[in-house]
Amino acid sequence: MLLFAHPVGGSLLAYQPLVRRLTGYRCLGLEASPKTLAEDGPVESVQELARQYVAGFADGGPGIDVVCGWSFGGALAWEIACLLAERGRRPKVVLLDSTWPERHHPDAAPTEALRGFVHDALRLGGRTGDSEVDSEAGAAAVLGMDLETFSERFGIFARNRRLIGTWQPTAGGLDLVSVRAVESLTSDWRTVTSGSVHVQDLPGDHYGLLGGAGNVAAIEKIIRDGHPATATASATASATASAPASAPASAQAEFATQEAEPDADGLQASLAKLVDTPRWRELVIGARRMDPDAISEAYRELGARGLLTPDWPREFGGSGLPTRLAIELFEGFASTGLPDLVYALTVQIVGNFVLKSGSEQLKRELLPRISRGEEFSTVLYSEPRAGSDLAALRTRAERRGDRYVLNGVKVFSIYSDIAGSALVAARTGQEGHKYDGITLFVIDLAAQGVSVELVDTLQRERMCRVRLQDVEVESWRRVGEEGRGWALLDGALAIERTGIDHVVRAARWLKALRGTTDRPESLQRLEGQVECATTLARAAAEVFLRTDVKATDTAVAKLYTSETCQQVGHEVLRRWSTLATMPGLDELAREELFSGLTESPGLTLSAGTSEMMLSTIGTDLREEASRRCLEILHRFGGDLVDTAMEVLEAAGAGIKAEPLFAHSPTRRAALAKTLADLGFDRIELPEEEGGLGLGLTEGCAISLTLGYLGYENAYQPCRLADPRTGPGSGTGDGEVSHDRCAAPECRVRHAAYVLGLGIGLFRTAWEHAATREQFDRRLVDADALMFPLIRSYAELTALGARLHEIAEAVVGTGGDEGGDGGAVLRRFELVEQDALVRAVRSAMQVLGAQGITEWSVASRFYMRCAENIGSLDSPDSPDHEGTETGG
Repeated sequence: MLLFAHPVGGSLLAYQPLVRRLTGYRCLGLEASPKTLAEDGPVESVQELARQYVAGFADGGPGIDVVCGWSFGGALAWEIACLLAERGRRPKVVLLDSTWPERHHPDAAPTEALRGFVHDALRLGGRTGDSEVDSEAGAAAVLGMDLETFSERFGIFARNRRLIGTWQPTAGGLDLVSVRAVESLTSDWRTVTSGSVHVQDLPGDHYGLLGGAGNVAAIEKIIRDGHPATATASATASATASAPASAPASAQAEFATQEAEPDADGLQASLAKLVDTPRWRELVIGARRMDPDAISEAYRELGARGLLTPDWPREFGGSGLPTRLAIELFEGFASTGLPDLVYALTVQIVGNFVLKSGSEQLKRELLPRISRGEEFSTVLYSEPRAGSDLAALRTRAERRGDRYVLNGVKVFSIYSDIAGSALVAARTGQEGHKYDGITLFVIDLAAQGVSVELVDTLQRERMCRVRLQDVEVESWRRVGEEGRGWALLDGALAIERTGIDHVVRAARWLKALRGTTDRPESLQRLEGQVECATTLARAAAEVFLRTDVKATDTAVAKLYTSETCQQVGHEVLRRWSTLATMPGLDELAREELFSGLTESPGLTLSAGTSEMMLSTIGTDLREEASRRCLEILHRFGGDLVDTAMEVLEAAGAGIKAEPLFAHSPTRRAALAKTLADLGFDRIELPEEEGGLGLGLTEGCAISLTLGYLGYENAYQPCRLADPRTGPGSGTGDGEVSHDRCAAPECRVRHAAYVLGLGIGLFRTAWEHAATREQFDRRLVDADALMFPLIRSYAELTALGARLHEIAEAVVGTGGDEGGDGGAVLRRFELVEQDALVRAVRSAMQVLGAQGITEWSVASRFYMRCAENIGSLDSPDSPDHEGTETGG
């Protein structure tokens, strides 16, 4: 535990930049109040003041390991340390530019004391110059204080100034570190103690010692005994520096440290060992209950092992490993129940944004601390009456020399009460476009003028209101060019919207739900949806570090993952009356279910509401809907899809069926012949058997293409190995159909065909809306009509990503993906069926009466979907063979 003693003015504000960095310690502070002027009569010496404070401690002191003080606080810290030593505890002493007079100083005249107090307060606030005040009222006006507050603070200052004027240090035998500002007077502490004295000179004057980031970092290192916890530290140093002083020795011993040169396997093993300890479970439960010490210790342990930022460059605390590993590690420790938003805000959003766009000094100052788990960060965007509309920002940043001065109020900020820094959007101008003139900064939340207030909510995770009053920010903390913040923020929002944090908590909530029901099959569809969301989020997380990433690149992931996670929370809501009183429920599971209940309402609000995501996606689709649809298909085949599209569209269009949407055996046979002529019927056959050996994924590309065009599924590779029919058989009426074969490969191909139908119907509806006008505007511009269709596009995108992953896993495993292949595929089919019903419903609503006419292309898609969505009801049963439906 670390104790800070107040300086002459009695306030602890001067220490805030340092305290924010010391997440490895429990920090206590002695702050003077008017009571200390009156209790137990007048205090006549620094020693007496120290005794008064120590008398209020528990026996032996409250576990104090380090005592620190600046200026007058150094004198007080030394005397307190000597008293603790008398009680049998010998703390380390760190004195910051602490001096004492060589001879007795007479009491200052009242006017001189007033001016000294004003000078001290101005310098502590970063302002220079003196003020010729001659009354308390005048001094209060200069400092912007009300007279009552001024009188209280001035009384404390005058008393302490009198005490230091006559103080002579108590001789002792404690070790100490004397940190001296080179531009101020110094005293030799070697004359005071018989213990060791380490002297460290730092640049600046007395008041600037704690104002510069470099000095604060150096003092932090001194307090940590020169052994900061890093991913490459030795085992002994890491264990000592990373465990809080208040942690029991047994808890410290439970944790192992990371090797000097981490690799993927070593990091995975280190994580597995860490989360398997009883201490980790204690930390997780404490963290879920918002115990800041538990949160800090858990993340510090992760940072000490290099588990937080393995994909960052080594110079900033990482290991230069692939981003996919970072995602896997995050999923690993977040799946244990550790609050994931701390990581999402600190590493995924602020850390990665600074890594992409911050100044070199900001990177060196902030990123290693984040990487070590020693500092948390948050974002300050939303404002009262502005919400998510950054065009309505009122927070202003005024340029003053090499600094900016920020004023404003931010709301709905998460974890600002335990964060050390924040990414802030402020307005520096108002010319041109509504988003011009926005500038981004990373501010120190311990800076003077920053106040953080907790806002009560129904969830455990803390939400705050942050007030910025004349907050000075160095220009190197500005991110990007002045006034050009919106373009950067567009990329920052992309980082914020990968959805990886949503899918991790959704998986935890589902796990807790499974443990409360004797019918786990009732959760299969939700489980499958979370699996789809996880695939989508992982893909988004791997691209967000591109320099050209835009918010639209991750809007689909944000929409689908947040709404999926919210649906899991709603399942908890449906069952809450039973869950809340369930006996024998595991403590951690109960915490998960409570968080599912209370956090789910806000999931679609943070980082941009669902409506904002739908609008963002809609804007993109209006420009290039056709290309976006084909991107889902191209994931499976690329050039193969383009070639198949070109030849199959022409072959199918030449054969009409009456009515248009009816099944046509003739067309199906013609499509099969076209595929055979191209050799596409042998895509999946091994090369040694005369095939192309391209595999199931490319086979799915053909099925997708046929569905996208709205044709019969003429791609049936299972016939290639069927001795009854032989390769390339016709598909006329009366023949055995393998559309609904129970083999995993056939089920995957059929799922691809159904997905293609859904994408084709979406494209048809979108093209209709883009060309049809009602009430003097295009249908595509009517949000109320188009939002359900846009949501279906997001679902189709997620289905495509997940199906591609399943297709690759099925190959060579016989469908036994991780020993659970059949169940995985079944869950996907349930999700696809559910999503396709919504896609059909929203598309037909957009198409209106035209969609249900006999001659409409939409009718063909509608009937194909009806014939094939229903076939997913019992896909794990082979009893569909022999049924010809035209799908």
